Amino acid sequence: MGRKAIFLDVDGTLTLPNGQVSPKVEEAISKVRKNGHYVFLCTGRNKAGVRALMPIGFDGIICSAGGYIEMNGDKVYESSLSQEDLQLARDVFDQHHIMYNLEATHMTFQDEEMNKEFIKHRLTDERLNSEMIRLLNEQKDRFNIHSLEEYENNPQPIQKLCFMCDDIQKLEKPKEILSEKFNFIIHEIFSQDVINGEIIIKGTNKGNAVQFVTEKLGLSLEDTIGFGDSMNDYEMIKVCHHAVVMGNGVKELKQYASSICESVEDDGIYHELKRLGLLN
Repeated sequence: MGRKAIFLDVDGTLTLPNGQVSPKVEEAISKVRKNGHYVFLCTGRNKAGVRALMPIGFDGIICSAGGYIEMNGDKVYESSLSQEDLQLARDVFDQHHIMYNLEATHMTFQDEEMNKEFIKHRLTDERLNSEMIRLLNEQKDRFNIHSLEEYENNPQPIQKLCFMCDDIQKLEKPKEILSEKFNFIIHEIFSQDVINGEIIIKGTNKGNAVQFVTEKLGLSLEDTIGFGDSMNDYEMIKVCHHAVVMGNGVKELKQYASSICESVEDDGIYHELKRLGLLN
């Protein structure tokens, strides 16, 4: 079998709900690489958000939904929003009372209210007070989170914005305005009270990043395998020759899959790699 390039989404695909990777999947990644294949992370997270995963061992990372790419530890591609486009997005979100963050390569800028919203869905009511501070600190450290005020004092190139609100109707006008320049993605609801999503400048996506990396490796798209679970994986799933959607993935994405594997909690990546004969 010729060399394959495998692209793994992170949240809901590689990582369990608690943010960890199962030992079985870690072992599979190591085995696949020992067998001569390439394994890349392909995630909407920025580079800061994947630091904890790097000890597993990868041949490269596609971060910020294609806005930042490394191969063998070297940066090979980076794109950032223009100041004009960034200011437009911020103005629209501010005018419509939408919480948002700014994602740079090495850090994320967001306010305390958004920090809390990201972790509240993980807590029961009785744990809100006792666990909130610990989880907030853990989250800030994991994703290198800083305040929006710090960004104003020390602006950096921004690759992507994530947003949150409590009513999907609030997003109608922002989507209408921003969809001309941005891919406007609304994620599956992870809480009854919060809608979240992201905007990425058009032309930057996981699919284009996969094509870029595949060409750099000297491989064909026929040699690619992609694993994803949500609609921000759509372009990757459409581009990869063998497109795998997790059992826990959204119904809309599954219609584009070459195969549907077990859920992330049932070691789906391991089982699919085994069926493909990459662990022999």
